[in-house]
Amino acid sequence: MDPITSKEDLMKQRSGPDHLSLGYFFPAGKTNHLYSDEAARRVPEMTKANLVALAQAAERTGFDSLFIADNWSGHQRAAEEAGHQSPAYHAPLLAMALLTATDRIGVISTFHTTHHKPAHVARMGATLDAFSGGRWGWNIVTGFSAAEAALFGEAFIDHDVRYDMAGEFTEIVKMLWSEDDAIDFDGMYYKVKGRIKKPRTMQQPHPFLVSAGSSEAGMAFATQYCDQLVVLAPDEATVNGIDDKLNQQKAKRKPEISPFGMAIVREGDGEAEEILEGLKKSINVEATREISADVLGSIESSRALYEKMGEEEATLAFGGAGHLMNLVGTPEQVAERLISLKKNTNTGSVLINFPLWSPAELEGFAAVLPYLREAGVWSPPEERGYSW
Repeated sequence: MDPITSKEDLMKQRSGPDHLSLGYFFPAGKTNHLYSDEAARRVPEMTKANLVALAQAAERTGFDSLFIADNWSGHQRAAEEAGHQSPAYHAPLLAMALLTATDRIGVISTFHTTHHKPAHVARMGATLDAFSGGRWGWNIVTGFSAAEAALFGEAFIDHDVRYDMAGEFTEIVKMLWSEDDAIDFDGMYYKVKGRIKKPRTMQQPHPFLVSAGSSEAGMAFATQYCDQLVVLAPDEATVNGIDDKLNQQKAKRKPEISPFGMAIVREGDGEAEEILEGLKKSINVEATREISADVLGSIESSRALYEKMGEEEATLAFGGAGHLMNLVGTPEQVAERLISLKKNTNTGSVLINFPLWSPAELEGFAAVLPYLREAGVWSPPEERGYSW
């Protein structure tokens, strides 16, 4: 692969106004977003062979990147026992395996700022990016669970303070990636002197940076530090509302918007919808309650989507992926929604989850792509120099 030699080259290739990038939300457990026991039963086991085959299928199909979410705490026992968000491999270690097993696709992995030191992330991130030839990205997460903080013997830090700390943390990491000489950083939260051992990141001045916080503090952080903002937005109106809020930041730059989507694609009319309704009948309420308690209790953007619902209704809606953009239908129907999304919003990328993930399921999504290409909103990665 030709290495990406500059951040400017990367962004010039991947962020044309008419281009829609496709990210694949890689399994972080047997189910994510749709906590159906039937889905957990039907998907493959989380083995090396199955996950490597999945990444390779995503690359063959035409996805631009894989996105690996992560968290630390195992306090959600009902979810763990049923395979919801479990088992989940540690994101940066899984990223290295998938980067080794693929040739072109980008891999974005989660690192928490709250539970690491900046030098940890700088050193590991530089290794991932240099080893892969410039194919790694960092999903910057501040942490949102008191149980997670307790696991590290730390106090659970206030939401906005976590983002203040993340800003300082990210600034240090970027300096360690770009500066050849030793740095001397004396901040409010971190003090760092020295330089990391080579290699440096292939992408300069830094790899692709992503965050997923749509609160005021989260968006302020994204406009200052990130190339992409992943958002919970079930429809175009919500995407446009988030875009308006980003514009109100009055920042010099604005990250690309990437809404979450959930895809089931079948050739027959109504077939995919019938599959989805069947999966929803087996939502694991106890597992969903555990997961939603953390997310709805601590992530402001998630809570806002369900604030008008009662607790039980919100829990079931959350467990049924009601917060994701619906990409369920025939190839033409799914393509129409993506084309409309691109033309009516400032969406630059879509991060797609497949509740019945398998290599065959991903390859079935290929039937959507000719419609996107004909509409002029997508082109194969090989025609874009495999930019992601």
